[in-house]
Amino acid sequence: MATATWAIIAMMVVSIVSAMATFFLKLAAPKMTLNLGKLLKNWRLILGLFFYGISVIISLPAMRAGELSVLYPFVALQYVWTGFISMKYLKEKMTVLKWAGVGLIIVGVSLIGIGQ
Repeated sequence: MATATWAIIAMMVVSIVSAMATFFLKLAAPKMTLNLGKLLKNWRLILGLFFYGISVIISLPAMRAGELSVLYPFVALQYVWTGFISMKYLKEKMTVLKWAGVGLIIVGVSLIGIGQ
């Protein structure tokens, strides 16, 4: 089964939306509690879960249009976007090893994209 180009692009969008979900869950974490009432008022948690839901909805039709072994590695780009988001908005530092990891992810995903 050949993988449609639009499906690869959709999975790249999924990686961006998932990175946004992770960011909002990180912001929600300090206010996490077992109190259901407080959980439902934690808008960052709700937004993070919403973005994860959107990423699932986008990925389902994409997975029908191609090979899972080609499409799912594109989700790894989430770690690249999360790195940039954490630097910009959380003021986290990127070390040489973190940049090396980002580079390896990009190379790996590129090889899979070219190889399909």
